[in-house]
Amino acid sequence: MVLWVVDYLINFLSYYIVYRWIINVPFRRTTLFHAGVALASCPLLVLLCQPFMFGYDRIVISIVALMVLLVLVKNSHIRVLLTFPIAFFATGVLAILVTYLFSLVTGIPYPVYIDAKWRGLVSEAVFPAVFFVFFLCSRRVREEREMVTFSVPQYLIALLGSVCLFFIIGVSQGMMEEKTALSDWTKPLSFCLVIVGIMFVALVLWQANIEKKALRYKIENEYYQRCLKQQETHIREIVENDQKIRRFRHDVNAHLTALEQCVQTNDMTQLKSYVERMRAETRKLEVRKFTGIGVVDAIISEWYEKAQAEGITWEWDGGLLGQVDAEPFDLCVIFSNLLSNAVEAAEQVVDGGEKRISISCGSFREQICIRVTNTCRNNPEVKRRHGTTKSDHENHGFGLLNIKNTVAKANGEFKISEEPGIFTAEIVL
Repeated sequence: MVLWVVDYLINFLSYYIVYRWIINVPFRRTTLFHAGVALASCPLLVLLCQPFMFGYDRIVISIVALMVLLVLVKNSHIRVLLTFPIAFFATGVLAILVTYLFSLVTGIPYPVYIDAKWRGLVSEAVFPAVFFVFFLCSRRVREEREMVTFSVPQYLIALLGSVCLFFIIGVSQGMMEEKTALSDWTKPLSFCLVIVGIMFVALVLWQANIEKKALRYKIENEYYQRCLKQQETHIREIVENDQKIRRFRHDVNAHLTALEQCVQTNDMTQLKSYVERMRAETRKLEVRKFTGIGVVDAIISEWYEKAQAEGITWEWDGGLLGQVDAEPFDLCVIFSNLLSNAVEAAEQVVDGGEKRISISCGSFREQICIRVTNTCRNNPEVKRRHGTTKSDHENHGFGLLNIKNTVAKANGEFKISEEPGIFTAEIVL
């Protein structure tokens, strides 16, 4: 009975590790409470194992462990039931493999090694022991993580793979104990090996697809971080302008007194100079609002500043887009790439040519219309790319694919056209 209890506690701990720290299923209360419930279930285990003293006690141990897990978990009972076969076969495979390893290391023949029940218990205890030593000591494992949810294909692959491995190892175990012949299991064993091989290739391809998605998510995350920093800069600018306005209002009476003095003394020169100075100061207090969407305005403001610094004429004719149904992230991608291309192309204009960017945007019948026109360097040797002729493809080539994908995702239209020295992009969302 003592061996039953020890075997049960080791198996329960292995399943507990799988569900709590690998699959991250939420549990009720504290770890100490979980240990108390597991110990309290030992009498029930002994009672149920009595009819199976000469066999099937392993099944009873697994069933009792599953019952205790269902009591301890919170709002995840269906998930535990669906994934329990995976936990059962996976931990069983690990235990058998560790038994093989210990038999080879100690030099004890496998049939002799497994005759001692305590050796099998030691092999089963290796997985939880290694986990607690090498994983629970890490702070990262202690951090809160999202619960792992198995999709139907993932569940079937994991279940089929663990069952096949369990079967293959079981046959090998029988051969090592000289209880079965290889010829009796050649076809089933070959069948399982073929399944495992196919699954391995499928998982490699699946992992490659996951890595591709992870790279895309990483790029999007970096873009989000950049947008947040730009939004922070934009908000800081608004706050600073608000403080300047407050200070200017505080000094309004003094300015009015100075203007009145100029009028009384008929000093028109001083009056004109003072008014020009006030106009210059008030222009500094203007808060630029392009679309009314904070994060989008932050993107546009950044490229506006760059255009001003490069001496590019900036023409904006746009309405507020705050009431339309559009994802701010998509608008950020569109404006960022359009204005980036426009500024870079306008910078390349040489020989005294005009450097100009004209942007118009607005909403009509719940649709957003965006049009960006910029001057660019003439280059008649450039061939069509992305379905149009562009004289400065080196500056416009980057980012157009991102715009095209974003517009396609929103079921919109994207059109680009060119005239000598003029590039135009039009978008309807």
